Amino acid sequence: MNAPSRDLPTGLAGLRYPITQVSLAVRDLDATMAAYHDALGWAPWQVFDHVLPVHHATELRGEPVHYALRGAEVYVGELNFELLQPLEGPNLWSEFMDRRGEGIASIATMFLEREDGDAVKRAFAERFGIPVSMKADIGDHIEYYYLATESQFGCLIESGSGHAIDFVKPARVYPRPGAVPGPAPLTGLTCAISQISIVVRDLDSRVAAFEAAFGWGPWLRVEPRSGLLRDCQIDGEPVADFEVRFAQARVGQLIVELVEPTGPRGPWADALARHGEGIDSIAITFPDPADHERFKAGFASLGIGVLASARVGADDWFLLDSEATFKCRIASGSGHALDHT
Repeated sequence: MNAPSRDLPTGLAGLRYPITQVSLAVRDLDATMAAYHDALGWAPWQVFDHVLPVHHATELRGEPVHYALRGAEVYVGELNFELLQPLEGPNLWSEFMDRRGEGIASIATMFLEREDGDAVKRAFAERFGIPVSMKADIGDHIEYYYLATESQFGCLIESGSGHAIDFVKPARVYPRPGAVPGPAPLTGLTCAISQISIVVRDLDSRVAAFEAAFGWGPWLRVEPRSGLLRDCQIDGEPVADFEVRFAQARVGQLIVELVEPTGPRGPWADALARHGEGIDSIAITFPDPADHERFKAGFASLGIGVLASARVGADDWFLLDSEATFKCRIASGSGHALDHT
């Protein structure tokens, strides 16, 4: 894991908080992993069986319980992208899928030392009254835990003292040992994650929470009919506006976006109605418009179309209907709103 970037602001406990991981809860890890590799070229995936005795000291809401899972992790640039398939026992990922189906369950801001992870626990309890909702140890170094942050932050947040990919030997490597990241087989493009988007009910309180906890900001806020978005379409039909307000902030090399629907129509209102608040999408952008058109065409060959599109300043942007196959929606285009400030 890369150490926290020195250019990040200081948050609770005097720490800097990078986003180190995005985690998806899935029912079929192997099929989902293959889909990501084939479409995006991400490799090598390291697959872990998190079972006794290496995976131990498991707790759910402060009570000792037994649970086990299978995980697959891959580095996408500096970001760890993870798939999690529960195997047995009560756990947050099974609860997440029972409640809203497969999807992005959490983001992580992970540290290298146990004392930093402990400091984050204490700080969240003291500042927000937020406890640990689930935790486990992996080997003798890693503790990971999830904070009960959904009601104040709109999503689950994980922290602790390391990711498995950095400290644990995998059970297997996909697609094969010695594999390296490369251009996507589907499009021939090199695909990096540039943004994660969280759908929320109250934009202002969620921005305030992230600022207070992690120091993230400044935030660009965009209100309906701001004029920044033009040529908006939903399901191929022109609309005057997306009826959302949103805010974006840079966190290291990523952009974090919070989106609050202000009307009943569109993919964000639909996500909120179906799932409630949560992490909805990742973005993979390309400065060259020809590349993002190739990206769009590659997904079209899989039967995956466009849910929404717009011009953002001078850039193109679109959101793909990729949830069924990739367990989240994928956005693309040639830039972000924050690029125009």
